[in-house]
Amino acid sequence: MQQDGRWANLSVVVPAFNEQSGLGVTLDSLLSELPGAEVILVDDCSTDGTSQVALERGIIVVRHTFNQGQGAALKTGMLHANREYVAWFDADNEHRAEDLKRMTDLMRSNDLVAVIGQRGGSASFLRGAGKWLIRLVGKGLKINAGADLNCGLRVFRREVILRYLPLIPDRFSASLVTTLTMIERRYPILFEPISVNERIGHSTVRLRDGFEALFLLLRSVLLFAPMRVFLPIGTALIGIGALYSAIVAAWVGRGIPAGGLLLVVLGMMLIILGLIADQISQLRLSQLPQMQMAKRIPHIETALQQGNADAE
Repeated sequence: MQQDGRWANLSVVVPAFNEQSGLGVTLDSLLSELPGAEVILVDDCSTDGTSQVALERGIIVVRHTFNQGQGAALKTGMLHANREYVAWFDADNEHRAEDLKRMTDLMRSNDLVAVIGQRGGSASFLRGAGKWLIRLVGKGLKINAGADLNCGLRVFRREVILRYLPLIPDRFSASLVTTLTMIERRYPILFEPISVNERIGHSTVRLRDGFEALFLLLRSVLLFAPMRVFLPIGTALIGIGALYSAIVAAWVGRGIPAGGLLLVVLGMMLIILGLIADQISQLRLSQLPQMQMAKRIPHIETALQQGNADAE
């Protein structure tokens, strides 16, 4: 296949777990549309022929020795990537290589740190309702992250996203966490509308993963901007306590009630706790570049390439 220098600085990470049925179509589209790009399949200990499908096409394969989750597979792939830009691409044929090409071009032309896909809707009512709830909570926490917080199709500058690998969860919600990370750290990013194909195979996302996503959303906000949670609650408690105390004192004439005073003190304590949490947050974020996650990778995975398989 003729190589295209346009994609020589792009790595595409494809996490996969038992995706044999749709993987071939996915990889063929990437190889056809992005000649010269580095395509890395991370097999999360599949029990079918997922790895073989990739090896037959000369794709770099990294195989986990035990199932760790989608987020862990993405982190493994990014650590193995060698290009300036690194993209995430689902193995079930849902994403389109044409969209990835456009997003990569936008990265270059606008000097961005990330371009994040935005899907138009969800085929499943339950999944759509869950995403709506996540967006609702996000808006309540003043997170301006577009209409789709957790679309898996995205492109990053590799040197930037590697700084935040310790924050990415091993299971699902890697997309949600990285979106919040890019926003809260104020990197120049772009949300790009994309189209999706019909999924090949079955989704492994369960209801509990939706609750986990909500928890990770709250935890991420507490990490980057804890005062966004503590300050409104503390201020509300102080206001309610002061108003209650004023009404009781004015109408009943018994002075400041203990309940009102308790609410005011509780609100003040929450604000102080938020300030402490903010200091801890800044300390932890400053230590991220020193965290070395790569040291544990060789002990939990096996790297394969077509050339190595042929040599054996």
